Amino acid sequence: MSTDSTTVVLIIGGGLGGLALAQLLLQSSSSIKVLVFERDRDENSREQGYCIGLDSMGLNVLHKIRVLDNLLCDKSDAVYTLSYFRLVNKYLQKLIDFNAKDNKLVYREDLRRALLTNIDVQWNKRFISYKIFDDGIEAYFEDGTSTRGTILIGCDGAKSIVRAQLIPEFQRNDLHIINVGGTVEQNDNMKQIQQLTKQCLVRIFGTQGHSLLILPFRQSWIWALSWPEKENHEEINLTSIQLINKARQYFNNDEIVRLIELSSSSTNIGPYRLYSALCLKQNPFPNNSRVTLLGDAAHLMTTHAGKGANTTFADAFDLANLLLNPSSSTLSDYEQKMFKRGFSAVQMSLFSTKMIHLTGWRASLRNCIFSIICYTMLLINLVSIPFRWYKNKSD
Repeated sequence: MSTDSTTVVLIIGGGLGGLALAQLLLQSSSSIKVLVFERDRDENSREQGYCIGLDSMGLNVLHKIRVLDNLLCDKSDAVYTLSYFRLVNKYLQKLIDFNAKDNKLVYREDLRRALLTNIDVQWNKRFISYKIFDDGIEAYFEDGTSTRGTILIGCDGAKSIVRAQLIPEFQRNDLHIINVGGTVEQNDNMKQIQQLTKQCLVRIFGTQGHSLLILPFRQSWIWALSWPEKENHEEINLTSIQLINKARQYFNNDEIVRLIELSSSSTNIGPYRLYSALCLKQNPFPNNSRVTLLGDAAHLMTTHAGKGANTTFADAFDLANLLLNPSSSTLSDYEQKMFKRGFSAVQMSLFSTKMIHLTGWRASLRNCIFSIICYTMLLINLVSIPFRWYKNKSD
């Protein structure tokens, strides 16, 4: 990496990871020039999705970015704190609760808008390739322009063009899972759903591998319905009627059917297919001194463990530290750390996806195991009450 007085960082991709990296660099050094290139026509040209979940790893990084102070402060209504992750069966009977450890939800659009503060993004710039020189690297774009820099960071997501050139053999697997999301205004008539989702992210297990996620945010419920396709290349251009029929067939619950019925199809996201990187055991990154990757471009994973955005922000923090303090570590050190963290999350996410979409006797066994764990924990708590009382009295 160049030790010139000015390091020029070329960031390909203006998503959350690329913008977080840009903010961390710009707020900490005046000797680093950051150029962000985004293929979208402008900030509002594409739907950004609904909420993302933030755990302690992701929040620790975001709290270090000064432009996010107002968004993440305790008084902000942009962030929602979760108490539990709750698993229930198709009858909306609770199987088990997991402590959410104060994980938070934030609208992706709100977070991206805040991260864009003071960043001069070059919009409508479709990256096509790079070329490495002795003294730097040059990025080439579809419009015929090019830009020189010191290092290039691929933050261009699941279908990364940077990754395709850097690691041509990298594979992303079609998991044959279909996902569609929507929103609906919270409704007092859906009393079961209202009760289940109080400060809870709720995962509902239907039949034949169908799964419904519901989470509360502001005055709405955000939901995501996913299922394994019955055969390759299953038709996924679903109408609202087909989605309602799916809810009725695979969950057989009036409130779930009503949830889908009341959702406006104009706000739906998807249907789309789920992809994942392979669960690699060896670091695939070629230790190129001028090019590296970050986030989904490096370790594409499913959404079902809530790790994608959080590992991306951790990548951004580690890479920013390297670029700000180049003598303390190497790009290889960053990539090894990023690989271990990222592909551990890939494996965890893939396990969660498979568990959520089990079918047949395996699905029944899964539900039984969660119920047994729940009742065992309850029994342990009941048995321990007199011991805790005695200890408190003794103290």
